[in-house]
Amino acid sequence: MADDPPSIPEHSHDQSPDSSCPFCTITSTYQPISPLETNHGDWDPDRLDPPTYVLLSTEHVVAFLDIAPLTRGHVLVAPRRHRVKVGNLQSSEAAEIGRVLPLIARSVLRSVFPDIPHHDADYNVVQNNGPGAAQVIPHVHFHVIPRPPLDYKPATGGSRNGRPAYAPSQIPTGLRASYVQFGRGQRHELDEDDAAVLVKTMRENLKSEWEKEFGGVANVPSGKEQKL
Repeated sequence: MADDPPSIPEHSHDQSPDSSCPFCTITSTYQPISPLETNHGDWDPDRLDPPTYVLLSTEHVVAFLDIAPLTRGHVLVAPRRHRVKVGNLQSSEAAEIGRVLPLIARSVLRSVFPDIPHHDADYNVVQNNGPGAAQVIPHVHFHVIPRPPLDYKPATGGSRNGRPAYAPSQIPTGLRASYVQFGRGQRHELDEDDAAVLVKTMRENLKSEWEKEFGGVANVPSGKEQKL
């Protein structure tokens, strides 16, 4: 139609799956699964070695626990197809990442900090492009990194005297400020026993977020606006 916007050539974006890319291995192993199917057998983490804990696998996007997390609940969000940098993403891939990233963030925070409302929770969303920008795996990915309050432990008795059962976070200073701002810190080996429980909780929370946002639709509706 004459009113249609001109198509943008996207052949330059195409990059074949890389057999040496660990994220391509994950995306080829975990084919799209409805986010409403939280107990589907295809979620089995032992399909790969080391085990991979996937919480979302759609046509364009896959999200899974980082194998060497900076904090508990550190999640990676990546396009299914092999794209090295953000500028290589096709518009459909970028759009779906943009639509699901807020849902993933809320689901991750709700799972890791069950007694902290989202508006009080602290976290990084970090994305690097190229080795000079600290990109280790040459496959586009976003880090969602929860930042717990000092000495945080989930409350078992709720709040006391109307006050939260956790201490509010303080703005970091000095060297720590730089590390936190850019999503850095001490990495740890993933606790697989905890990961199995945590990723299941994340899927349940993501299902809830998905149903609120998209209803019973398993795929991300094109052009759907996020609710504020």
